[in-house]
This record gives sequence, structure tokens and C-alpha cells, in this order.
Amino acid sequence: MKLNLISLLLALFLLGALICGEEELNTEQETNIEQEKVIDHGTIDQEYSPHFHFFESFSDGLGKERWIKSSDAKFQGEWKFEESQEPCGIADDIGLVLQNEAKHHGISTKFENKFEASKEGLFFQYEVRFQEHVTCSGAYVKLLPDFEPINLNGDLHYVVMFGPDKCGETNKVHLIFKRFNPKTEEWEERALVKDSPSPIFDTISHVYSFLVNTDGTFKVFVDLKVVTEGTIDEEFFDGWQPETVDDPEDEKPEDWVDEAMIEDPEVTKPEDWVDEEFIPNEEAEEPEDWDEDEDGEWERPMIKNPDFTGKWNHPMIGNPEYKGEWSPKQMPNPDYYLDESPGVLNDIYGIGFELWIMSPKILFDNVILGKAEAKEQAFEYAEKTWGKKFKFQEIERKRKEKERVEMLKGGFVQRVRTFILNLIDSLIYTFKKYPIPSIATSVIILLSTIWLFSKLLRKSPQAQTNTQANPQIAEKEKIGNKSKSKNESEEFIFLKTWSDVSMPEDTSESEKEEEEEEEEAEEVEDVGIDYDDDDSRDDQEDED
Repeated sequence: MKLNLISLLLALFLLGALICGEEELNTEQETNIEQEKVIDHGTIDQEYSPHFHFFESFSDGLGKERWIKSSDAKFQGEWKFEESQEPCGIADDIGLVLQNEAKHHGISTKFENKFEASKEGLFFQYEVRFQEHVTCSGAYVKLLPDFEPINLNGDLHYVVMFGPDKCGETNKVHLIFKRFNPKTEEWEERALVKDSPSPIFDTISHVYSFLVNTDGTFKVFVDLKVVTEGTIDEEFFDGWQPETVDDPEDEKPEDWVDEAMIEDPEVTKPEDWVDEEFIPNEEAEEPEDWDEDEDGEWERPMIKNPDFTGKWNHPMIGNPEYKGEWSPKQMPNPDYYLDESPGVLNDIYGIGFELWIMSPKILFDNVILGKAEAKEQAFEYAEKTWGKKFKFQEIERKRKEKERVEMLKGGFVQRVRTFILNLIDSLIYTFKKYPIPSIATSVIILLSTIWLFSKLLRKSPQAQTNTQANPQIAEKEKIGNKSKSKNESEEFIFLKTWSDVSMPEDTSESEKEEEEEEEEAEEVEDVGIDYDDDDSRDDQEDED
């Protein structure tokens, strides 16, 4: 009965919470359902992919064949092709996801044909979503020269490195070019250092893009908006070989004077100048109980010097023999070569991710590489895909923030109500995404609940029926209850006797004898009924 009452109250409480939140739930659900309308990825991909040299949306299910994990033992991190952990606004939207924290991840793909960025510039774009809080992780991409994906490693040269990175003092969107120096026969990098944009490290999707023209101009975009632009020159980039270098054979002359200031030789410290700020207290006397063996040698305590006039600093004057700062002579840099077209990049053969992360579940999606003129088509594609996801995730983010604020203000009841609404949202999403497993699980839970309640409800009537059908069981239960009452009474008398040990007894001798006779009669009656086997009954009949 108590369980039934509790269940009824719980059901009424849940119903009330749902009724109170019905209006808000319907409003939010309508927004969510509107955002979750399925888009035809295949149709959109077919429409825009001809404009790009390389395009990867992972929606065709062939990503596992195109993208190859490095065989280098350094890369222990796993990759999976899966949907985001939370709804992204587009059903069945697959991405490339890093799985493990504190591990190196390496995976890449090679184009069927190399991309010649030197002819018509370069445009590159991709999406990234940090599904968990970022502490120290990179999400940048490397555009690679000729290579084999199976041999990807950290020492492999790249043409361009681009994307967000956060670790230690680094918190920027990298844009680094590497060019081959024909004189040194080495790859040299030049990194964007001025106006380097800051990445966005929330838990919703963002799109990063950059454009390089053959005339050396460039632009960096975050969420389809320009955040940095300029020309590839020394003002914006740093790292390539300078035109001149220090002459290693040039040494500083011994008589070279590089001290610009010296002390004024005509000025001396005044004789009455007192620069001792503290002096011993002459009035202090050694304590009578001072023991040098235990306390050490006694010293007078220090006091502020009443004649203290401050610290004296020698005036400085310009050094008449000063020749200036010395620096070695410059000579032509034997490793320098004039890069007359810094915007003309080397050929690109593939794309790779070579990352060490502390924040797992980083998701990459919709990777695009093409000519500079492909920017417009890439932006249109992003507006139809990423734009839809971004709006949905932004709505969800604001809704959760609003619920969190209301929950903190509303107390316990509001927290329970918010929990129920979130639970319903999760159940609806789960039913949509996995209908068959969800229905099967619901049926199992429902049948288990019905079975449990029916078992609880049948327990009390069944016991009553058994008692009525079997008089011996009823008699035995009656005697058991009687013995239990007797034992409880004796226990109470025993406890009372100990608590009232100083009180005189009120029971007379005759009353005690009557109680003892009743107890003996009850014991004889109990003995006659408690036999459980035939041999015991026969022995008792013989004795009678």
C-alpha cells in the first residue's frame, strides 16, 4: 500500500512538472525540430565539389578508404568517423574525430593529382568543433608536398600549416608557409606574427579559411569573416633567410668604449653626508640573564639613525670617449635568395593532421582545397552546411545557459523541472536517432515495471488466501504472534526493571504464582503444537 501511494505521488509530481513546463518545452522543441530537418548532403556535395581540387565531407562513407593512419609508432592516438557527441543540427553528419587525450594523432590523405598553387593561388577551408573543454590542444592542418600517407611523421615538411592552436603561451590561428631554399637545399618557414587572429575555443562548430593570391596578398577568415589580411612580406611574416648577416671574422676592438654614461669626476660625496639608515642603540644594556654559551654573543639592537640624510648617488655625465654600440660588420648572406613571388606556393600533394592533444573528441569536417577563385563557392557551401549547424548549436548553447541561470535562481523545484525537460529532450533525440533500439529498450523497461508492480500487489492477498485455506498455518501464526508478544513483554519488563531498580515491587505472592502457572500452561501448549515430524508425535503419545 505504501509503495502504491509513493508511486502515485511521484507520478502526480512528474505530471505537474511536465504541465508547468509544457509551454516552454513545446517552444524549444519546435525550434530544435526545425533546426534538425535533414539536408541532402549528397546533392549539395555533387553541386559544389566540381569547383574544388579536393573536397571531403565524410558523408559518402568512403573516408575510411581515403584517410590513412600513419604507421609511425609515435602516433598512438585513434581516429573515428562518427557524428558529434551532441546534436549538431544536421542528421547523420559524419566527421573525422580524434579520440584520445595525451597522445599523438597522425592521419592523412593523398590527392589523385597534385595541386599547382603557383598558377592560380590557393584557397583552403575546413570545420572544427572542440566537443570538450580545451586545455592544451592543436587543431591545425598541414598541406603537404609529395609524400606517402603511411609514412606521415612529425619531421615531414609541409607547404602550409594553418589552423587554431592553444597550449602554454600559444593561443593563435597559425598561418605558416614553408618554401624550399635552393641554396641551402632546406625547407624554411615563414610564420604570421603580426595581427595573428585568436581562435574560438567553445564547444560549437567553427569554420577556418585562408586565401593566398599569386601577387603575395593573403586573407584569413574565421566563420566566413576576415580577421587578418595583408601581403606576404617582412612586415607580416618572419623566418626566411635575411639578405645580410654578421661577419664572423669581425671582432670588437680592445679600445672600443661603449659606455655612454660615466660618473662625474668633479663631484664627490659631502663629508657630512650620513647614509647609514640604522645604527646600534647605545642606551641598550645586556640583560642580566644573558648566557653567551646558550644565547651567543650579545649585540646591541639597531635603531633608526636620526642623522640619516638618504642614499647618496654619484651624478652621471655623458662619456666623452663614447664611440657608440658596437656591432659586427655585415656581409652578404650566402644562404639568401631573392624570393620574387612569395605568393607562389609549392605544389601540394595531400592533406594531413599531425597533432598532440590534451582535449579529446576534436571533430573535423568539410575540408576544401581549391584555386583562389573557389572562395565564393566554398563560402556558399559553408552557409548551407556549417551555417545551419552553427545556428542550431548557438540556439542550444543559449537555451542551456538560460536553463542554468533559471535553475540557480529557482531552487530545488526548478532544478527538478529543468532536469525533467532535459531528460525529455534527450529521449526525443535518442528515439529519432536510434528508433529500433529505443523502442526495444522501452518495451523491456515497461514489461519489467509491470511485472514488479504486479508482484508487489499480489503479495498481500496471496498471504491472506493461504492463511484462510490452511487452518494449521493460521493457528501456527497465531501462536507465533502470541509468543512474540510474550517475548516483547518480557523484554520490556527486563528493561523496566533495570531502569527502575530502586523502586519497590508491587506484585503480591499470589499474583506471581498465577503468572507462573499461566506461563507453564503456555509452554506446554507450545510444545504440543511445535512438533514437526512423525517420530516426535509417536513419542509424545507413548508418554501420554
